[in-house]
Amino acid sequence: MNPSKKDFRLKFSAGAVLASLALFMLARAALFLLNGAYFSSLSRGEILSGFLNGLRFDYYMVALLTGPVLFFLNLPVKARAWVKTWVCVWAAEFIFMAGFLIADLIYFPKVNRHIAEEILQLSNDWGFIVSYIFTETWLPLAILLSLFGIFVWQLGRYVNRRYQARAWSWKKETVTGLLILLLIFLGIRGHLGSGKALGVADAYKYVSSPAGSALVLNGVFTSYQIGRKGAVEVSNKYPQDKALLYAKEQLVSADEAVLDEKFPLMRKRTSSVVSSPKYNVVVVLLEGWHPYYVDALSHNGFGATPVFDEIVKNGVNFSNAYATGQRSIFGFSAVFAGVPLVPGLPMFGYGLELTAFSPMPKHFADKGYYTFFAQTSKRDSYRLCTLASYLGAQESYGWEDIPERLEYQEKAPFGYDYDAFMFAADKIKNRKEPNFLAMLFTGITHEPFTSTLPQFDKHPYDSWEHGFLNTLSFADWSIGELINRAKKDGWFDDTVFVFVADHVSGGKKDPSLKNRFRIPLVFYAPKILKPAQIDYVVSQLDIVPTLYRLTGLNPAYTSFGRDLFEKDAPRAALVSEGMNIGLVTEQGAMRHSGGKILSVEKFSPDFDERETENKLLALDKAAYTLLKENRWYNPAYGEKK
Repeated sequence: MNPSKKDFRLKFSAGAVLASLALFMLARAALFLLNGAYFSSLSRGEILSGFLNGLRFDYYMVALLTGPVLFFLNLPVKARAWVKTWVCVWAAEFIFMAGFLIADLIYFPKVNRHIAEEILQLSNDWGFIVSYIFTETWLPLAILLSLFGIFVWQLGRYVNRRYQARAWSWKKETVTGLLILLLIFLGIRGHLGSGKALGVADAYKYVSSPAGSALVLNGVFTSYQIGRKGAVEVSNKYPQDKALLYAKEQLVSADEAVLDEKFPLMRKRTSSVVSSPKYNVVVVLLEGWHPYYVDALSHNGFGATPVFDEIVKNGVNFSNAYATGQRSIFGFSAVFAGVPLVPGLPMFGYGLELTAFSPMPKHFADKGYYTFFAQTSKRDSYRLCTLASYLGAQESYGWEDIPERLEYQEKAPFGYDYDAFMFAADKIKNRKEPNFLAMLFTGITHEPFTSTLPQFDKHPYDSWEHGFLNTLSFADWSIGELINRAKKDGWFDDTVFVFVADHVSGGKKDPSLKNRFRIPLVFYAPKILKPAQIDYVVSQLDIVPTLYRLTGLNPAYTSFGRDLFEKDAPRAALVSEGMNIGLVTEQGAMRHSGGKILSVEKFSPDFDERETENKLLALDKAAYTLLKENRWYNPAYGEKK
């Protein structure tokens, strides 16, 4: 009896999508079962959330890879060869996804995360890969290829026996095609609202731990997200063991002990910690502030920062402080996570968060602090709200959440500092917890510059510098209003304010590392810290250890810096400029490609070029190794109170 023939393309398409999703779900179940110890810290609710929310990330890849194939399959082409071709292409994609997920299952236990930036290195290792496949994994490869051959053969037979072209109207064909395109679009977007398409960092909207994110994500998704950023080349050949030993000597204080040699920079104080008052903390990340425009720091007479000039005068001013990079996300990761920018690795928010970080806000929350993050920009700007949640902030807010409080002359593209500060002050005033950690990120000084209030338009908007100075004046006034609220609401005296720029903007036309990376950094707490100016080299990376000591917290943590007030500590600031790295010391500064010295700046006659190069390469290699191999921080120690 001959089977009835009909056009099965729509049913096949639905089945193909369901089969692909089932494949990803099966891989997730296998990942969970094969790595039970890693996922043991997850609650039943977190496990269920991982499986359910993981479907969004699975469907992203199904829509991206399978969607176009199914669209072409369903075009109004009646030829059997056309249908057979696209059915076989889907089969090839399905086998590819299966093979990749198997590879991810094999790789995951080695570093406790999915395949990510490793995909970028394949082009440099094709010889090794081909040799490995045909010598070490020839049997799985042969089985996979055999299954693929049988699969394609059976699909071809099915098309020959069952397919018959449909006779639809052009309207029905058009609606079908548009519907498929809509489903592809929604799958890749990952949501119905505005904002960026689904990214790796979005996994932390549903989970709060590396194990939870690993369950939500899949290796195909992470590899695509990292791979599409483009290939990178790492040329630092400094010996790994030597680099790790040097970094440990430079960054671990004498009263700290490393808890696990597999994580050589994860440490905890061993000396008895004197119980000190639990100070509140407000960290203000200043968008693009350059010391050049702050009169108290550069004495250039711009007159734009009278409030901040007083803060510098009455606070602890670190006059030789440096940013790690030249973008906001790099300042965010350095200030709030103690993580440097390392060429050759994805940036925070675009894959680096697959590595477990030391969660500074969580450490404060565990000790009873109310912790929150608020930025003037929209929530998905650099995914900072999501990343703050990843680090353990209990709440995170963006422009969408912050009410506009004044009648501004123009709409600012990145929000208003005053509004964010008043919003934060309200959150602090209405808190239930006795102490708080507030993490704030400003934005009015980000170009394009817009007019805020008439009294701050001291210059015409006829140049970059004039526009910046106008918005800087508003930003400075806004800081003063935050301080006034703190005094009025009664939390000024027991609060440590940290004012630090995320990176610099403008300044002199000087290509030196000092001009391109030196930033304002002031600890302001007149009732707690005596005014002082500290001139040795420090970095954004030193803030996390400093906050722990100031507040009396003693968690197991990892940071690529050390306490700012540790006077006799070895000092250097690691910076990154594109794919190049740099180091600033008290004696001089150096740019390096990882393979050779690019430039040298001598501040004193005793600058040792060879010693500086070794120090730079060692620190860069140590950071790269620990982040790449997921040896930065062990979350298991974070559970130990």
